[in-house]
Amino acid sequence: MKTHIRAILAGLAMTAAAAGAASAHHAFSMYDNTKYTRLTGTVKSYLWANPHTMIGFVVMGSDGKLQDWTAECSPINMIGRRGWTAQSLKAGDKIDFVIHPNRDGVQYGLLVSATKIDGTVLHDKD
Repeated sequence: MKTHIRAILAGLAMTAAAAGAASAHHAFSMYDNTKYTRLTGTVKSYLWANPHTMIGFVVMGSDGKLQDWTAECSPINMIGRRGWTAQSLKAGDKIDFVIHPNRDGVQYGLLVSATKIDGTVLHDKD
């Protein structure tokens, strides 16, 4: 009986831990989804990987200094269905980004779209 109760308690603890991790991972409340920030920059890095594709890029700030930014994208299975590939972006590409900015003002956002210099638009969020 004690073994059965321990197994049930262990199962409940693992379920609670997994639910908490999933909730924390998918909490997009850090982004202001009501705002759209447009940034023109140059790709520094493009990480095609799960759980999220990441784009590092630099933009010229209003003070004339370069600023490092990061855009978080959806997982590769989602953006892949929208036409993205591992070769969609490369370091040095000039891109017009649209992001939902981070609420705390850091230079990090949730990607909405990326427009390449040839006019190709890579969509992530609608």
